[in-house]
Amino acid sequence: MTMPRTVLGLLLVCAMLSIALPARAEMCRIADPTDTSLNVRDTPGGKVINKLRNGRKVFIDAVSWDAFNDDGSFKWVHVTGEYKGQWRDWGWVFRRHLDCGDHREGDAFPIIFESAKEMIPTGIVVPWSLSPEPKLEHECFYYGDGGYGMSLSDDLVKAYTARGYTLEQLCIVLRTADLKYDPETGERLPTFVVVDPKALAQAKQSGFFEGFEATPEMPLHAPDCFAHSNAQMPGSGYATLDIACDIRFDPWTGVELSPLEQAYYKKNVVLRIEGDAGPSGVIGGKELIVSGQNRATNASIRMVTTFRNKGN
Repeated sequence: MTMPRTVLGLLLVCAMLSIALPARAEMCRIADPTDTSLNVRDTPGGKVINKLRNGRKVFIDAVSWDAFNDDGSFKWVHVTGEYKGQWRDWGWVFRRHLDCGDHREGDAFPIIFESAKEMIPTGIVVPWSLSPEPKLEHECFYYGDGGYGMSLSDDLVKAYTARGYTLEQLCIVLRTADLKYDPETGERLPTFVVVDPKALAQAKQSGFFEGFEATPEMPLHAPDCFAHSNAQMPGSGYATLDIACDIRFDPWTGVELSPLEQAYYKKNVVLRIEGDAGPSGVIGGKELIVSGQNRATNASIRMVTTFRNKGN
């Protein structure tokens, strides 16, 4: 079993050794449960230089490796954003006081699969257990020992190549973690998570999650505009795809972007998958996965097929 960590990134330069690119191009809203506004600091844990009111839209452009929350997530993140028509470099804030568009109750997606075999009707297979896993006709490229394996059916590949996709472009989009919305329309994309039932049961019993229990949430459909994007695969370790779309919505949260935010995305944001590292121990949508909701059914798989066929 390949144990991966797939990440998205902003292609930004970080000057401090303790700073790294974020796990994805994250749009968030200030959501401090203890106050109406959130302190902004000049460095992680440093001097307060500003306050941002709850509900304000911000963008994470860097994270600090110096401190972590109990669940293994980053404690401090650096945020930027628009204010009165200007782009502002705000500073450092607590990550746990940001709402970054996690799963909403009642959402039909992601569909939770408990084996690669269950995924076959979708035309996408991601191996995620120690047992022998099925493979479909087209295998996606390797991008590191920590990357996600994926194979696609002949019918699926033919359908997307007819829309202008290459296999490489398609494999990047479908392995992009937390890509949930069409950047041109803002429409919710069908998405999936694969869990290892045995590892999940052990984690539930112990209360300790290592990250091996489930994949991140990934799309079951690739929006047409990504077929016009340029794929960069310089070698094992990572691959990127620029966003050659009329970006009007954040692809990870579905929030509509202002003209200034659209310009920021076009200049700075790409889809990026990385295969260098193992799981981080942080599982997105953990509550949904543990709850047993959204398990794959024939009806939910039919929803995916219907969604893909729209507009054809």
